[in-house]
Amino acid sequence: MKEKIKYAGAMLICFIAVLFIRMPVMADDGVPETAWRDNAATDFAGGSGTEADPYQITDGAQLAKIAKDVENGTVYKDAYFRLENDIDLSAHRWNPIGVYKWYEGGATEDRMFAGFLDGNGKTITGLIVDERTEKNRAGLFGQIAYTGAATNVGVKDLNIVDARIYATNEGMEKNSSAILAGFVMANSGHTIRFDDISVSGTIVNTKVGDNSMMSGGLFGEANRVTADHCRADVTIEGGDNTGGFVGLDGSSTYTNCKVTGKVTGLWAIGGFVGYAWEAESATMSTYDNCIAKVDVVANEWRAGGFAGYMQKGKSSSCAALGDVTSSVTGFNPKVGGFAGEIGDKNVTGGAILEKCYAAGKVTAASPDYKAGGFVGTHTEGTYTDCSFDSEKNPGLAAYGEGDETAVPVVAGTTIEVSGNLCKNIYGGHTLSKVDAKEATQTTDGNIEYWICTKCGSYFSDAGGTTAIKAADVVIPKKAAETPEGEIKTPYAITEGTGSSYALQSGNSLTVRGNGDFSKFTGIKVDGVQIGAENYEAKSGSTIVTLKSSYLDTLTAGTHSLEILWTDGSASTAFAIQQSESQKPDNDVKELNTNQNPANQNPQSVPQNNTEQTDSIKNESPKTGEDDNLFVLAAWLFLLGSGFAGVTYYRKRKHLY
Repeated sequence: MKEKIKYAGAMLICFIAVLFIRMPVMADDGVPETAWRDNAATDFAGGSGTEADPYQITDGAQLAKIAKDVENGTVYKDAYFRLENDIDLSAHRWNPIGVYKWYEGGATEDRMFAGFLDGNGKTITGLIVDERTEKNRAGLFGQIAYTGAATNVGVKDLNIVDARIYATNEGMEKNSSAILAGFVMANSGHTIRFDDISVSGTIVNTKVGDNSMMSGGLFGEANRVTADHCRADVTIEGGDNTGGFVGLDGSSTYTNCKVTGKVTGLWAIGGFVGYAWEAESATMSTYDNCIAKVDVVANEWRAGGFAGYMQKGKSSSCAALGDVTSSVTGFNPKVGGFAGEIGDKNVTGGAILEKCYAAGKVTAASPDYKAGGFVGTHTEGTYTDCSFDSEKNPGLAAYGEGDETAVPVVAGTTIEVSGNLCKNIYGGHTLSKVDAKEATQTTDGNIEYWICTKCGSYFSDAGGTTAIKAADVVIPKKAAETPEGEIKTPYAITEGTGSSYALQSGNSLTVRGNGDFSKFTGIKVDGVQIGAENYEAKSGSTIVTLKSSYLDTLTAGTHSLEILWTDGSASTAFAIQQSESQKPDNDVKELNTNQNPANQNPQSVPQNNTEQTDSIKNESPKTGEDDNLFVLAAWLFLLGSGFAGVTYYRKRKHLY
């Protein structure tokens, strides 16, 4: 009997030990149930808070001290902070630094951060913000504001990786979310600076009713911000007035900034900015040398690859590289490759676009309203040296609503638009010489030419001043010597001459020859006949499509393609371009070069369109499961050790 009691006691000890294993408590969606405000430090690691001697932050608890202090009323005006280590925030749910809540009915909570955070090149991981209950502006910062007395407010040299942000506008007059800062506001005549910041992650917004739920990669709502060399890689779901970089933006300046990812929402959805306006008269937002490579999906009006609605703003040397898709069918979607709508009918000169480009594909479901290759609806504004990719958008004009006089935007080929990007955004062409090659009876030759390794454009001179087409570099192969009396048919390529393919794009390349398909025998690439598994061929006359799996095996540059028939052949040249990922990482280079607009749902929109908000995904990325499996393994190990210990004890007692 005593032995059984000892055995049971040993098992109880093992069980109690397991209970003391420290593990985060997670809700079903992987958000920790514990909060950082309850685990904040009581002091910083060092420093006095001046620019020369900033407060030193070495861990999450010290960073949480800032948030807790601001929540309790400390503004930290002109105080400086510096991260000394990389910081992991995954142990608890993050409480944003600064509070701004505007409830339905007018009540507000307003506690701002007015200091400066130097990220010191360090990285924050494990940032999880869930404001679906407390409904603060969501982000690492809830509110950064310039009080008028502060002299230097902002953030620099900071990286945030794989953040998860959850927000809602339920019960609020409006709300906003972002990875860096949900709400940023400087007083008139001042600005809040953000330099060399990089963020990545997912933002999920739950929009309820007609009040606005704004969102952006760096900023949800921003007024009088200056951002330079900042980047975002984000997936944003739900909401309105949403952009990949900034949601609602007024009187700010963005230079050399880039965003990649995907944005899905209702109205005013843009790859870079959702809605651009003026926070005060005659101080429009400006965007200089900024790139949005973001796929945009909108369920209501005003959707563009760069801006959803640029009511007032100036864009210089900016590009929209992502695709734009609109599901609207019951009213004018106002969807375009660069902007959904540009200008304000009551303002002259309110929207200015110079050397801006739209390189993505525009798809609109509406059978009654046309999308625009560049702008969906032109209301007012000017365009200088702008273009869109007409190869990807056959049948689309530069505008959906407008006219050629008001919207003098060039419809260019893929190569031409890429060339403009190289020249005006990527810092100029990088040319590689291709030596002349004599044609033979079996292969085409080529003239001496130069090709840009960034965009695939062709030039006849080393200075890149004379652009030529891919077909212009080809010297046709020499006529075959045929036996006396035998006649070779002079075939030709009728479609697809000078086509191009971007490596790893997943696209295909199609050419058509005028030979009878019944006489088709195969194709040659660079003079070598390739296997039938590398292409598809069909009649009409003869249509050949090279598969992406084969095209990805070729090197960047010019190649020849020859279609073979029993009684002749036809040849053309095609280009292989570098993929976007193969371009230099620093592809954005510096060149020397009191209304509330948030609630702008169209009155004409049928009410049943609001039901689309119910279909917005509210999925959470996988987190926490692997840690829990590890903890379970530890449980089993301890229990097994207990069994082993008891067994050993019993055997030992039996022996002695």
